[in-house]
Amino acid sequence: MIRICTITATLLALLLVISLLHAQKRAPGLEPLRIPFDKGYGQVEVGGPFVGAEFHSSRPLPSRISFYYPVANSIDLSTDYWKRGESMPLAVGMEVDGDPRRWVGMEGWSYVLSPHRVCFHRVEGDFQISMTYQFCLHEPAMVRTITLRNTSRMAHTLYLYTHFKSVLRTCQTYARIDSARTRYDSLTHTAELDFDEPTTDTASVFVEDVGYKPSHVTFDAKQLSPDDAGTSRWTRLSGSLSDSAWGYERRPAFIASDYRTRMRAGDSLNIVQLIGSCRRNEVSDLARRLSTSWNREVQAYERRVIQKSESDSRLTTGRTSLDRSALWAKALLTTNAHYLKGEIVPMPCPAEYNFFFTHDVLMTDLGAVNFDLVRVKRDLQYIASLARNNIIPHAYYWRDDGFKTEYCTPDNWNHFWFILTSGAYLRHSFDSSFVRTVYPLLTASLEEILTQVKSDHLMYAFRPDWWDIGHLEGSRAYTTILSIRALREYLFISSFLQGGKGKLHEYEVLADSIQSALCDRLWDDTAQYLMNFNAGKQDEHIYMGSLLAVAFGYLDDRHSLQLVHTASQRLLDQNLGIRTVMPPDFDSPPSIAYYKFAGEEAGKPFFYINGGVWPHDNSWFALALNSLGKDTEALEFVERTMTIDGIMHSPKGQPAMYEYRFADTASPEYGMIDKPSFLWAGGYYLKTLYSLYGLSENEWNLSFHGTTKKERATYSLEFGRKKTVYFHSGGRYLETFVSGSSNIPSVVLPVDQRDKGDVYRVAFGKAGRSYLQWIDAIVHRVYRDKSGMLNCMISSFKGHLTSARVVSQSAPKKIFLDGIPMSDLKQIRTIDGVNTYQITFTAGTGLQNLQIYF
Repeated sequence: MIRICTITATLLALLLVISLLHAQKRAPGLEPLRIPFDKGYGQVEVGGPFVGAEFHSSRPLPSRISFYYPVANSIDLSTDYWKRGESMPLAVGMEVDGDPRRWVGMEGWSYVLSPHRVCFHRVEGDFQISMTYQFCLHEPAMVRTITLRNTSRMAHTLYLYTHFKSVLRTCQTYARIDSARTRYDSLTHTAELDFDEPTTDTASVFVEDVGYKPSHVTFDAKQLSPDDAGTSRWTRLSGSLSDSAWGYERRPAFIASDYRTRMRAGDSLNIVQLIGSCRRNEVSDLARRLSTSWNREVQAYERRVIQKSESDSRLTTGRTSLDRSALWAKALLTTNAHYLKGEIVPMPCPAEYNFFFTHDVLMTDLGAVNFDLVRVKRDLQYIASLARNNIIPHAYYWRDDGFKTEYCTPDNWNHFWFILTSGAYLRHSFDSSFVRTVYPLLTASLEEILTQVKSDHLMYAFRPDWWDIGHLEGSRAYTTILSIRALREYLFISSFLQGGKGKLHEYEVLADSIQSALCDRLWDDTAQYLMNFNAGKQDEHIYMGSLLAVAFGYLDDRHSLQLVHTASQRLLDQNLGIRTVMPPDFDSPPSIAYYKFAGEEAGKPFFYINGGVWPHDNSWFALALNSLGKDTEALEFVERTMTIDGIMHSPKGQPAMYEYRFADTASPEYGMIDKPSFLWAGGYYLKTLYSLYGLSENEWNLSFHGTTKKERATYSLEFGRKKTVYFHSGGRYLETFVSGSSNIPSVVLPVDQRDKGDVYRVAFGKAGRSYLQWIDAIVHRVYRDKSGMLNCMISSFKGHLTSARVVSQSAPKKIFLDGIPMSDLKQIRTIDGVNTYQITFTAGTGLQNLQIYF
């Protein structure tokens, strides 16, 4: 009987492998989503819509399991966030032929990682052992498969022990719930642990064996005395598996099982455990359903991730590291989405955070807007649904007795990102109907922002830079930069919707005044950087948030070059990237008292936000380099610090798109990665890659730009509907922009091309005929008439001070606005005989025609 069960379990595993190989043949994008790693250190995080798992030190046993259904509870035995790798709620032990028993999985194993699954593997004596973690698409369960194969030429008697210390931690308050009512269903081989506490929403945890069946199961924690470090007083289990053997009593939250068999040479044993959480009255039906559907569920999730990473959009550059990372990033955008009160919503990590954070979603969607408008609209709708009195949420989560919403305070950076992401969505989608529904929220966010802009035209905030800790008010470069962008995004949105007319001119004047004050008041000639102030006193720290001024183009060339140079000297670690701040002294008692931090919440030096390296630090640095024409340098930087391959081959590197890295070069842990599967690391990587391969975006429109070296790329672009862009560049100047049968004399995408054709062919190289390079107005159409005159049909709002730039080898002879001659023309640049001219004028109402005759 044992032999038959072993063969059956092996066949199940074989069928799973065959099905996955079949899926691989159907989807050529699968292979880049499977990366081996064998260095024996580092975190792993994988998960699905309902369960996530976090592993430390490359151990095959998770330190944390997060459940999202029915509410966000987790299993985590740690007592210190910074030492959470010490938590070991699961244990595996083995005994072979009566020899001394040994614990399995206490050290780092090799593994093959995907964003949605991981397979750890190792050789133990005569056995090849693997532990694979996969996830269901529609059911609240994780699938753990333990496979052992006898690689010797002799038979062995195997005794395998597993235990699960299923102590629940509540969401947000993190209270530890050590006991549960337990029962065992011998028909489905399901152990059930029911938690009565309202703070867990009376959730149940279950462990169901659907592969090789256990010989014995026990809930007797007293006999085995399991500890939090993954060991117990391991004794042979005995007793009945019937329901009545244990009854329905409250006892320590613990389950242990053993599996016994005789394995001949070449035999394999597959133990498949489904670990999940649901409501008490759902356990029995769910267990019966999963006993036959778990494999289909796993495959369905696999297909979903592959489809979203490759089939739904294209982004290829011909560089293996860039392209593999693009697939990985898009997969992360799919896998980092979890159940929350009846919906699947984006979340920061597969396992560590149980909250919906508005900030993380909006930052991610600034990349996703290029290829997935459905996602971005859904996210904006969800944020709007949680708003109260038109004030958007900062976070949404379960806590103790219900779902809680934290709302944004006036200096909260979510107000900025909500306006910026909504503006980006409108530029790509032209979905004025939807954006009109959130317009009151956008107006409220702008009004909240403006309460923090003082008489010196700087924005004041309590937080030192982009993070949400500290409570010391002062003028901030980061929020001042974002307030300029938010005001101008609001001008665009209002112009497109034909709303907010009464205040638009006032807001434009204010944005210009803030931009002037940014450099006049916050620039320090000694530091050659935009600096912050606290209560009128200059903050001596260098913060990475100032890089946004260069990325957005809010400084002149001289100051931009100086700022990037300072960042290169003060913040840049050549191996890892841009640190958040220097010096990293936010853990010192004087700093804690001065900034009013909650203890060491900033982290030790070079940890976390106290000088660690974050993904958006690197993105903003790359975007700043790109804006200065240093695209080759930016591309090399991205390959080194932001791609999977670059990160893997750096100090203490591993396959990851992380939250932050430890940046102390003197430490043996230099380069250590925390939260290796991070949502907006993926989003920002994609945003950066689009920018480096020709796509620009200002507050008013999208446009293309060339590169100094020869580059090719093909990518999906949402512009009214999904287009395919074939980008070819060997220089700075537009050669052709072909849409359908039209060759458009503009790098700015005109609105009239949103419904014309599904392919854009864009080539840059040597200068040819004149074209529109840039304008801060909505561009509806650009064409040459029979006389050769360049016609630009544009709109904005009455009184808008508009600038347009055209590239030509000869100066414009005549310029007209709606037939009226204009003379405000300035030559601003000449390179290799090619000139860039700037035209400035005041906009009227409705659609206008800017005509330029060369």
